[in-house]
Amino acid sequence: MQSKRYEVATMQEAMARIKKDLGPDAIILSTKKLTGRPGFLEVVAARDKTEKPLGDGPGVPRGEERQEEWVTCLRQEFKDLRSHIDRLTQTFSLQKDLTDLKETMNVLFDSAAAQNAPHLRDIYRTLISNGISRHKSIQLLETIKKDVPREERDTYEKGIGIIERLIARSFPKDHRKERRIMALIGPTGVGKTTTLAKLAAHYSLDKKKKVGLITTDTFRIAAAEQLKIYAKIMDLPIQVASEKAAFLDSMATFAEKDVILVDTPGRNHNDSVSLNALKSILDPAVETVLLLNPVANREYLLEAADRFGLFGYDRIILTKVDECRSLGCLYDVIHDLGKPVSFVTTGQNVPRDIEPASPERLAKLILQQRLN
Repeated sequence: MQSKRYEVATMQEAMARIKKDLGPDAIILSTKKLTGRPGFLEVVAARDKTEKPLGDGPGVPRGEERQEEWVTCLRQEFKDLRSHIDRLTQTFSLQKDLTDLKETMNVLFDSAAAQNAPHLRDIYRTLISNGISRHKSIQLLETIKKDVPREERDTYEKGIGIIERLIARSFPKDHRKERRIMALIGPTGVGKTTTLAKLAAHYSLDKKKKVGLITTDTFRIAAAEQLKIYAKIMDLPIQVASEKAAFLDSMATFAEKDVILVDTPGRNHNDSVSLNALKSILDPAVETVLLLNPVANREYLLEAADRFGLFGYDRIILTKVDECRSLGCLYDVIHDLGKPVSFVTTGQNVPRDIEPASPERLAKLILQQRLN
């Protein structure tokens, strides 16, 4: 018997290749899904080199055996397809239910806001137009109605000023002392290398500290070279360390430095293997700072922050805020994460476009689209 194995996307493709290679009298011995290649099948077919003429010998003629085998394979394929469609239907149904629920809640929030005085309705519209969720916008309105005397919130200007102070008070203050070694982590494209160069200038030029730079980003083309250029301009030493041993050696080399800044490669927050590999390189003595770009939506920011939580990051840096049309989602994100924001970057210019953050400045940024 001559047998042959095929990896195919459909049974039709398998039948065509089997007929071409083994002839019209070949039979299918087995078929199964490939675990390493989603959507592909493994099909094993064979033909008898000493095959007898059709109808010879006892039992069912060989042609009917092949037809029965082929029908069985088709039935299994239809069964698998039906199962897949059922799973997709359940997923889409759940997503639709969640979307419908969200829309219903939004209608309820809008209806609740409509019961307020005109200037409070205007405040509500300002909050949601700036990107704050309807849920938190209603919470803010209910808080000032409950805790602030009517005469102190009887105009739009008074009310929006109170809202700004409430937002500022809800943000954690950055009281913790910075550690000597700081690694910037975050999703791809968030601006870690440029931000690290700005921080290097801040500590070396403004704070007059001795600074050393380490990059673990050997994945991105020319990433290390970009940081080397910044280091050369600022006359700062730099080390490249792609593995744990090299990272420890680099820290030992910079033993006399006041501040060591570590650049890391961007990682897809859904890639837990890569995140854990990066975590294994960084020493426990390293403070991790999560960079987030508020251009992304609220759900993405919260999910990314949750996945990078395995690093136990201490602070957040917000990047590229100059590219955002509205920053209200930051209220939801910072409020939910409970982590202080230490810096905000406002452009690509090194070293200028970085500013220290505070709860008051962030509240102004969210409501007035400016830091000062």
